[in-house]
Amino acid sequence: MNKYPDIPELLEAYMVESATDERWVTAQELRNHFGLTRYQSNTVSAFLRRLRFGPFGRFPFIVERIEQQMGENPSDPKKSRYLLKRREYHAIQRKQIRQPEPLYDTQ
Repeated sequence: MNKYPDIPELLEAYMVESATDERWVTAQELRNHFGLTRYQSNTVSAFLRRLRFGPFGRFPFIVERIEQQMGENPSDPKKSRYLLKRREYHAIQRKQIRQPEPLYDTQ
């Protein structure tokens, strides 16, 4: 969590404000919305890339897809957009634990 302090909370707040379970986002969009620094924007991007490969603790979203956006000019840096989606939780099936039968009769 040291690499991503407060980033999960910011992303979750952003999705709650958007009132949606699925949305395309860019690090620049989040940077502008929350007034983040360039360094923090890079951290957001790294966190989103990490979410592409699996969940992050109890964070309720994953990144379903990452797409590269081309700039207007060929020399413009590529920008990524991330499809942020609410995770689906599956109920864990619990095994019924049977009580062992006594080895001898207590009567």
